[in-house]
Parts: sequence; C-alpha cells; structure tokens
Amino acid sequence: MARFLFTTFEGGGHVPPALLAAQELMARGHDVLVVSDPYNSAAAAEKHLPFTPWRRAPRRVAAAQVDDPMDDWKSRWPPAVVRRLCDGVITGPALAYAMDVMEIAREFSPDVIVSQELLFGSIMAAEKMSIPVALLTANLWCYPTRTDVPPFGPGFGLAESRGDEGRDRVVRGMVRSFFDAGLPALNHARLAIGLPEVQHTLDQLAAVERVILGVSMAFDFARQEAPAGFVYAGPLYETPSWAGDDVPFPENGRPNVLISFSTTFQNQRAVLVRCMKAAASLPINAIVTLGPAMSREGLPVSDNLKVVLQGSHDLIVPKCQAVLCHGGHGTVLRPLRHGVPVVAIPMGRDHADNAVRLEWKKAGRRLSERASVKRIANTLWRVVNEPSYRDAARRMQSELDQPQESIDRAAAAVLELVPTRAPCSQQEDLPSTTRAPFAEQAAPR
Repeated sequence: MARFLFTTFEGGGHVPPALLAAQELMARGHDVLVVSDPYNSAAAAEKHLPFTPWRRAPRRVAAAQVDDPMDDWKSRWPPAVVRRLCDGVITGPALAYAMDVMEIAREFSPDVIVSQELLFGSIMAAEKMSIPVALLTANLWCYPTRTDVPPFGPGFGLAESRGDEGRDRVVRGMVRSFFDAGLPALNHARLAIGLPEVQHTLDQLAAVERVILGVSMAFDFARQEAPAGFVYAGPLYETPSWAGDDVPFPENGRPNVLISFSTTFQNQRAVLVRCMKAAASLPINAIVTLGPAMSREGLPVSDNLKVVLQGSHDLIVPKCQAVLCHGGHGTVLRPLRHGVPVVAIPMGRDHADNAVRLEWKKAGRRLSERASVKRIANTLWRVVNEPSYRDAARRMQSELDQPQESIDRAAAAVLELVPTRAPCSQQEDLPSTTRAPFAEQAAPR
C-alpha cells in the first residue's frame, strides 16, 4: 500500500483527472488524499475520496466569475495572459500553496505528490521534502519545454519547414521570458521555505519527475513514443454530476447540433449569441448547454433553438451531426469519442491548440472568435453536410484511448514513482531524489 497526495484547484476541467486517478488508486487499495478548493469537496465526496480544502492558499467556493483568481479572459495579449496566470495561481500564491502542502504532507506522509501543473507551490513543497512529484494535466502540455510539438498558445500546426522551426524556437523563447514575470514571487516563496533561488520561473519544473498528460498521443501530433519524462495517459474526463440528463431533440428529420461554450466564465456571451443566431438561420435543431458560468438572459430565441442550463453531452452528442464549441479539450474530445465532427471557435487557453489538431485530423473546422454570423452558419452547415468530416471524426474515434485505459495508464504512471524508502516525514532534510530525464528537458535553455 502506498500513499498519494493530490493537489489541484477549481479550474473547470482541471479537477476530474485528479479525482479519476485518485479514485482508481484507492480502488487498488492505496491511501489517497485530495486537496483542492472548497467548491470541489462535493465532487470528491461523490467518489468517496478523502478531501481537505486549502488552508492558506486561495479557496474558491464557486465556479462563477466572482472568485476566479486568474480572470485570464480579460486580455488576449500573451504576456498579459501569462502574467495573470503567474499572479493568480503559478507564483503569486506559491508560498501559501507550498506551506499548505508541506503541512498536510507532514500529517499524511505521502509517498508521491500528484499536482495540477500550474501549482508551482506544490512542486516546490515536494522538492523541499524530497517527495517524488508528478504533474497530471487535463489537456495539452502548456509550457514551452518540448521541441517535438508546436509551442502552446498560438495554435500553430506542426513545423513543416525550417521557417516553421525557426518560428517555434522564437516563440518558445518569448514565452519562457513571459513566465519570468512571476520570478520575484517564486523566489520569495523558495527562500521562505528554505530553497535556493532559481534563475528563471520555469526552472521550478526541474523538480518534477513525471508529466502525465490527460491527452491521447493520437491527438497531439502523434509520434511513436512520448519524450522522456512524459506519459500520454489519454483523455481523463467524465460527465460531471451537475450536467444532468439527456435533452431530447425534435423528431423532424433535421440535423441535430450541440452548442456549448465552456463551464467556466470566459466572457463568451457575445460569441455564443452569434453562434445561436447562425444556428437559428439554418434548417437544423440546436441544443445550447450553458453550464454554471452563464444565464439565459439576453440570449436569442428561435423555434429551432433549445437552451438548457445543463445536459449530458455523452447522451446528447451521439444524436448530433456536429458540435459547435469554444475548443476546450474535453468539449472537443467528447464529440470525437462519439465520431461527431466539431466546429471550434477558440477564445484563449488551450482552445487554439486543440482546434489546430482538430483540423490536422480533418475532423472539423476552426473559426476566428470574430467570425460573423454568416461565416459561422456557412461553416457549420458545411461540416454538418459533408461526409468527409464525419468520416474523419470516426477515424479519430477509433484512435482515441478508451476511458478506463486512460485511467489505468495514469494510475500506473503514478505508481511507478513510489520510492522504496522511509516516509516523507523522516526525509525532509535529505537531498532531492534523482530526477527523471524530464528535468533536463523542462529547464529553459
């Protein structure tokens, strides 16, 4: 039996991978403890997972905009977006996160810490206490430390020329420098817990022993094997309990479309309104799921639009000919798992990178956030009616990892890190353990 401490925070799709992996490890007889925001306690309780909220670190009590620590939707300028991430999660509260993790780890004595990738405070706590740490992602790798895939953020395709390779090198270097906006706060936290300063913010990733990606290799510009230190577990998501039940479409012979624009607030109302107007202009049936981040107020009304606060995508999508969405990883991969093509309108975060992979697989189309109602309508109608998109989505369906396979792979990757040594409470002052090759790859050059 081993002991695993999972640390995450309320960030939409960030939480389910941690809960799924923790649930699997507990089912195998291991001890787990989940640390997250108070809002996530109910989701942990549904899986019968031991849970404790953050003590000093930010404590979200809702998924609404009101207590979002990042508000990353307020800017599309990359340096400003990265600064918000640093100030809100990565480095600003790093000392509070680190102190919480160290305190809880002394009480729980974990063999391994499994953290969401933005919580640098958790990583430095593991480094200080010489506990192996793995990062478990809900989507694509977000840091500019890999050279086998395009840099995260701009939505670049795979490099096909020396010019593309040069572009990627420049962007990786620029993005590394953006993260250094958080360096003063990071080094303040490191010194406060007895660690030496680092030269760059992303140097903190050198303490990580493994990155477990909640993504299918087939979706991420597939190679024959993952880079050293990385494991492709496959998509780690499930229908959330609040999603509700099935929502019926009218039986009128028209094509069915699902429209969904994130469960977290991203200032998406204006784009959603244009999408709904586009759908209203077409001979289709459309269901719009809002989730907890939006209200019905001010949305278009049409006989062929049905607006609901919640609905199970796994029950709705199989009846659809297309899905129109923002491009979040779970919202894109769920239709593909059912062989349904997607029209994605990226609004930030990982959206553009998911959308370019969607087009690479020819299983859908991406549009600009500024696309007109007419452009959205024309593209959606094309994806609904051209068989090539559905054929490609069905090919993608056959390539994606099955849900239990993904969970098993994630659990196995975590278990491999369990050391044969004394509990962490007896190891706090020992030197850091030998790191996996990932550490060398992660450190900025």
